[in-house]
Amino acid sequence: MVNLINIIIFFVAIFSTKATSQGFNENNYFCCSEYKVYKTSTENNQENNFVDKENYSSEIINIEANESFRDEKKQITILQGAAEISKGTEKLKSDLANILQNEDRARLSGNVIYENKELIIKSPYAEYNTNTERTDFIAPTYNHSSLNISGKASYGVHLKNKKMFLKNSSYTTCDLLNPDWNLISEVTELDFESGIGKSSNVFITIKDIPFFYSPFMQFSIDEQRKTGFLVPEFSGNWIKGPDIITPFYWNIAENMDMLIKPGYIQERGSLIESTYRYLNKNNAGSIHLFYLDNDSKYKKSGKNTKSNNDRYNFYFTHHQTFENNIEIDLLYDKFSDKDYFDDFGHGIFQSSTSYRTRHAKINYNFNGWDINSRFLGYQIFDKNISTSDQPYDILPEIIIKKRWDQNFINYDVDSSFSKWKHESEVDGSRIDFQLALDKTFSLKSLNIKPRFKIQHTSYNLDNQIEGYTSSPSKTIPIFTLDSELILSKKIASTNTVHQIKPRIFYLYSRRENQDDIPLFDTKLNEFSYDQLFRDNSFSGLDRNNDTNQLTLAISSNLYDVDKSRNTLIASIGQILYFDDRKVSTNNSNTVESRANSSIVAEILYQPTESINLKSTFMFDSKGGNDKTQKNIHSFQYRGKGSNVYNASYRYTKDDIEQGDISFVHQIKDNLNVLGRWNYDFKNNLNGKNDGDIETLSGLEYESCCWKMRVVHRKFKTNTENYEKDIYFQIMLKGLTDVGTPLGDIIASSIKGYMNKDKEY
Repeated sequence: MVNLINIIIFFVAIFSTKATSQGFNENNYFCCSEYKVYKTSTENNQENNFVDKENYSSEIINIEANESFRDEKKQITILQGAAEISKGTEKLKSDLANILQNEDRARLSGNVIYENKELIIKSPYAEYNTNTERTDFIAPTYNHSSLNISGKASYGVHLKNKKMFLKNSSYTTCDLLNPDWNLISEVTELDFESGIGKSSNVFITIKDIPFFYSPFMQFSIDEQRKTGFLVPEFSGNWIKGPDIITPFYWNIAENMDMLIKPGYIQERGSLIESTYRYLNKNNAGSIHLFYLDNDSKYKKSGKNTKSNNDRYNFYFTHHQTFENNIEIDLLYDKFSDKDYFDDFGHGIFQSSTSYRTRHAKINYNFNGWDINSRFLGYQIFDKNISTSDQPYDILPEIIIKKRWDQNFINYDVDSSFSKWKHESEVDGSRIDFQLALDKTFSLKSLNIKPRFKIQHTSYNLDNQIEGYTSSPSKTIPIFTLDSELILSKKIASTNTVHQIKPRIFYLYSRRENQDDIPLFDTKLNEFSYDQLFRDNSFSGLDRNNDTNQLTLAISSNLYDVDKSRNTLIASIGQILYFDDRKVSTNNSNTVESRANSSIVAEILYQPTESINLKSTFMFDSKGGNDKTQKNIHSFQYRGKGSNVYNASYRYTKDDIEQGDISFVHQIKDNLNVLGRWNYDFKNNLNGKNDGDIETLSGLEYESCCWKMRVVHRKFKTNTENYEKDIYFQIMLKGLTDVGTPLGDIIASSIKGYMNKDKEY
């Protein structure tokens, strides 16, 4: 059935322009050959189908010339030297003009120039009907300044109803003298009012080389969205053959549209993809469907455990704002199988997707109260994630919070109710309530902020582990004292201020046994400089620190007064523990008894707006032979034009060690070379060079009227397998886009790459 649909749409696409041309007959416009135009009789022209007698113009015709001659008997006026005929917005200039009064016709020759607002047409000879305002041109060249289009033809007709018809013509958005691309056709209709062009027997040439042919084509000549078939898309692997998509765009209304893309993927089969979008004053959303009928390659792979091999993705999103400060956010995302992203993901990030979420959220703000509710579910793709390690569904969660800032003291409340569901683990409901009081004291350069918080969390659990209660709870008092001293001094003979900021942060969180509480949304936070100043080292609400600790930190920064920004920030800090710690996420009996944390340091360096350097370093004096716990560095330089260069290195003990280099280098004003190499030093197994995570190389050429990209890409889809492809894309600005959309792919690989491509 899908194959039949694709065949039908393919043929409809080919003949769509002919089918929607509304009875266009070129003989009505091109009634005669060029050499006969001088002999066109008055009778034939008056009987021409274009004479609209009901809409004859009564506007005054103005005539100017250096010299004029009048034949009263024949009712002919001859204008010579800078002849000019104007009527309304139309103006015709030439070296010589004959005005045939009885025929309502003017014949112009020698450097003919026609002007009508932004449209200019030049021709050696033209005939102008003063009543119907039809103008015929021999060998015209045309230019429309606001639409940035131009071209030439062997014959042309311009009508009062803002239409132009061309025979044996060219069309381009480039410089007409040396166009990079041309749309060359036998017959073309340009409707400036509707913004639609239609052509028959079309060749698209790039640098005078024919690149694409179609018997009929409909295209947009302005920025308005228009219904019609778009140029087919070609992508995929050049070795196995191209994948072909024939997109159809439906401009349903001013606030809604749909893109329908039937096609064929090599080695897999027929597909249809559709995206419907809507945008209103207070709501917006989209519906997306991808359906591949009976995937042949998936069937042969043996990965499928289901009875059919159909692949699909259904996606729905809706966001709406109501006048009473209520917002809703809906997202539903459903995939046919766990191998979907391995087969159809366009990059390392999508192909390695572990899970996708779906949610329903409601937010309400009233008089400082924030009330949020959400339902959250998942679809898992990572086959290595066991059932027990899969995330919980939330059915639902309601959060209510508010803060009061008073002169004497500030206080806030944060409460939540949530229902958690899991296939194999302990689940149930959770209620959390937090009340906090704080006050900031400012004494010249010293800021001191004490804060006291009490947090109570209770549970009603199902499938609880034997020996544990089904209704556990915890009540934890938390006290913090944050003090920071700011010392500033302007460096002599500069506009730079040097600041030194010593900071002391004290945290006390009472110990309470939490082993009988499940982990719904909680894990140990990654240790970082920001973590030095948080009141809990765990994310979520299911665990609280049992700690009595003091953070000592110091930060130094250079502030450029003229540019109103920091050029250098260097920070270092460490936590000192006064008591042992027992609370953990694995409910072990291990006691953490060390007296201090690792030392964390960060440097942010931006001497100019073009250079950005960030480094994070974590050092553990008790780490044995490998005291470095974390070592992360990133560098970016943004040069003139499109130039951008990135380099980064990431090391985490017993986890990852990766290097990443990427760049966009502008060889010439309109030619860029692209590249990326992302390498995993710990994945170079058995002496084989399989540490590459992603490699990318390509060229990007862009002129004023077209863009071309060629990219070779290799990336891992899992720990062992790679996907390799060569992609190409050609964008004829103002006309069409051929090939794989590469802007987003390049932007996801090269940090700082500016993707200027427009959506359909």
